[in-house]
Amino acid sequence: MYFGGVAPSIKHLILNSTGYTEGELPVRYLGIPLFCSRLTQRMFSPLLDKIRGNLGHWANHMLSYAGKIALIKSVIFGLQNFWGSSVLLPKGIVKKIHKMCKDFLWGIKDGARRLVFKSWNSFCLPRTEGGVDIKEILSWNKTQLMMWLHKLLIASPNIWVNWVKAYVLKGISIWDFKMTAAYSWFWGNVISSRDSLLQLVGERAQAEALLLEDGYKQKIYDLIRSKGTPFSYHKTIWDSVVYPKHAIIGLLASQNKLPTIDNLCTRGLVLVNRCTLCERQAETGAHLFFNSSIPGGLDKEFRFGLSVPVALNWTLFFRG
Repeated sequence: MYFGGVAPSIKHLILNSTGYTEGELPVRYLGIPLFCSRLTQRMFSPLLDKIRGNLGHWANHMLSYAGKIALIKSVIFGLQNFWGSSVLLPKGIVKKIHKMCKDFLWGIKDGARRLVFKSWNSFCLPRTEGGVDIKEILSWNKTQLMMWLHKLLIASPNIWVNWVKAYVLKGISIWDFKMTAAYSWFWGNVISSRDSLLQLVGERAQAEALLLEDGYKQKIYDLIRSKGTPFSYHKTIWDSVVYPKHAIIGLLASQNKLPTIDNLCTRGLVLVNRCTLCERQAETGAHLFFNSSIPGGLDKEFRFGLSVPVALNWTLFFRG
């Protein structure tokens, strides 16, 4: 039996009358700690251990970037979603999840992450902005907590909604409720998400209308997340006939994010920029993919992978 805010004399009386023993919080229900106060980072260890275990298993497989990204999007963020819909993840935990995902994506050698040319934040952007549609954990976490506002507005027939209306709101609108220290940390997160939504849209009527729209989660997420610049090549790169691994290479190549010698020179890792294939010109992404004089014809294979015709540069390439 668990107690909160009960006088010791009453607690002992209840325990003696029922024969139960007193339990200690937090306990885990469906893998998530039950709590009445702020969760500490230590309480998120099961989530981190689960992600770390899965990544450690997959790291031993020869996966392409596309395969790793698919696993991160479907499985890792599936685990995070389960927690994120109930609790606001601390920034320290989000940072650790980000690090594990980045290490898994780019690979680790001798305890250090391999060379990275495209930032994690840019990967999290939508495809229309030059990313791969990985959800930003913190922004999606905040969006998920607004789901509880949606449930209250539509009068969802579940025990939690009925309990909140009867014992917390007590006839007060969710928009008029004033938070005090007497309420739980979880309820404080719900009210905080309400205030954040009002700051985003400006007025109560607009916030309520947004929460009642179809696809409200994605629309709110688009308001919260970081924004990039429009990426005009996304339709060609992510065409349905293009294999995902070719699409990722096409994305990195079009943004000059491949480890070509010119990029290695910028990092100070190579001193002389000379193409190892033609041995005449400097090696750049455009040179490798669009110089048909290179033995082996990288440009031909690349065009075949993305199903586009001959071109001299990226602009002509994607205009096709």
